[in-house]
Amino acid sequence: MTSGTQRPSTARIGDALRNRRRELDLTLQAVADGVEVSKGFLSEVERDKASPSVATLVRLCDILGITIGSLFQHDNTAVVRVDARTPAVLGGTDLLDFLLSPKSAVRTQAILSIMAPGGTGGDKLYSWRSEEEFVFVVEGSVTVLLEGEEFVLLEGDAMTFDPRRLHTFRNSSATKQAQALFILSPPSV
Repeated sequence: MTSGTQRPSTARIGDALRNRRRELDLTLQAVADGVEVSKGFLSEVERDKASPSVATLVRLCDILGITIGSLFQHDNTAVVRVDARTPAVLGGTDLLDFLLSPKSAVRTQAILSIMAPGGTGGDKLYSWRSEEEFVFVVEGSVTVLLEGEEFVLLEGDAMTFDPRRLHTFRNSSATKQAQALFILSPPSV
């Protein structure tokens, strides 16, 4: 391979497997034994000299605690500038929502909600298809209503919950603006 030639994207699989094995402080022999392949074959896979079968790759990923899909993901670094934020229309009253993460985000989604005094995510409780929601109060005070429970979060407070549970939120103040950062994983909006 010459210095100007790029490796095909499949060549990154070996690097990812080796890096993950090392992160877990596992020996080549221990992983090979668990996958039921030879140490030499696993070494070749990690150096992109051999391609494992799908069944072997599934066992390998199970032992390493990763998904097969993660081996094929590319760096998705993205910067969203303040003047390029995407407004998000999510309902509610007296609030502005902005998508802070890129639309291409696959693992998490960040939404900044700027709430006028008394602003709310809506009178009706709702749910997301995500598995986890994180709320961080940037400014003011925000009340999260979660299936009959009320949580008052002050500036700097954070909360994590299952967004499949019925919930909504509101600015706790009738006189001051509030801002909260909502992070959903995986994205729902």
